[in-house]
Amino acid sequence: MAENNISQHDLFSYRENSYQSDDIITSIDIGSDKIICFIAKVDKILDKEKPRVVGYGYSQSKGMRNGAITNILELEKSIRRAVSEAENLAGVEVKNVSVNISGNYIKTERTFGELIIDGDIINQQHVVEVIDIAKKKFTPNNKKILHVIPSNFIVDNIKNISNPNGISANKLAVKLLFIYGKPTHINNLETIINNSHLKVINFTAKPYVSGLSTLTNEERESGAVCIDIGSGSTSISIFVDGSIVFAKSINIGAWYISSDISKVLSTPFEQAEGLKNLYGSALRGPNDGDIIYQTPLMGGDLSEGSTLSRSKLISIIQPRFYEILMHAKKCIEQSGYFDIAKSNTVITGGGSELIGSVEFSERTLDSRVHIGRPLNINGLNEQISGPVFSSCAGMLIHSILSRKKEMDIQLKEPNFAYKFFQKIMGSGF
Repeated sequence: MAENNISQHDLFSYRENSYQSDDIITSIDIGSDKIICFIAKVDKILDKEKPRVVGYGYSQSKGMRNGAITNILELEKSIRRAVSEAENLAGVEVKNVSVNISGNYIKTERTFGELIIDGDIINQQHVVEVIDIAKKKFTPNNKKILHVIPSNFIVDNIKNISNPNGISANKLAVKLLFIYGKPTHINNLETIINNSHLKVINFTAKPYVSGLSTLTNEERESGAVCIDIGSGSTSISIFVDGSIVFAKSINIGAWYISSDISKVLSTPFEQAEGLKNLYGSALRGPNDGDIIYQTPLMGGDLSEGSTLSRSKLISIIQPRFYEILMHAKKCIEQSGYFDIAKSNTVITGGGSELIGSVEFSERTLDSRVHIGRPLNINGLNEQISGPVFSSCAGMLIHSILSRKKEMDIQLKEPNFAYKFFQKIMGSGF
């Protein structure tokens, strides 16, 4: 398997080095349906590191709806339950955690910096200066930076130069992708985590970490799109030449499908969710009209209810699933990378587990589609290896990449590294 490409990894993740130990990392994925917590040990083989899940927990998400916090106390209880379950299984008490951000709080901004070299040989000072030029074009008002991802450098219009040092050139350029969130939402989440006696060492953007988890190195290099269909939101990320170039989350997800079933059939939401998960499909079959289910009525006796065929259930599911995919398609088209989506799109998250989702997505998106599951993670059993866990697993990969990049920089040029990232991010990185 190809070695992870970390040359273009998130620069902003180095702002704090306070993991609870050298070999324990913890991630919390706060979704609208589930709170998921992974505790992992870092396996070290020669010079490579890989996370191995030793504890996991999940609980029903209360106090969160469609990516927005609706009840701080209920959400805190849900997080505590998931973390406690993971701690008990792992046999450790965690202190420091990474936390995921999703919903339409996630935004991106791309900046471009160019420096005239006039035939000189490029050195580190030139690199710092061109990144500083790109950074100054970012508008920070009411934005909380989550990630800063540099693409490879451009030297005299030659793209994808990973290390320009030592090259004689007339021009040096770089592109930076800023992924940021809404400060008030992130501050509220941090308060909730702190109230749970935990410390957030890193906030991550769901589109980014879902792509890290489900796309192979080869896919990220050649170009791929990841669509994570969660309960309350859908996240879209696009990778090209090993680096993320676009990220967005929209506030529509699989919860709306269950809500539609509940409303049309006048049945409790929990029953609608069960019908979707057990019998739902995105595609009709030849015998679906003959299959009959009994559903209880809202507020009625459990013995009372109505009957429906599977084709009726599918007729409720299809329009909303189509709407979710069309919103994602519109985002991809607006990004300017739709050609990449046509050749390789990965769908993941709980919404991707709907029967017929791949075939329906291929027709709707006019793309080649497959299901994405967590990759490059040890210790995932059958219970926690499905698409719904992709984002939480991706956070562990992000932590591993951050640790390795930070250690590499400190070993090579510790004094320059501090000045370098301070120059990029300012004094608060």
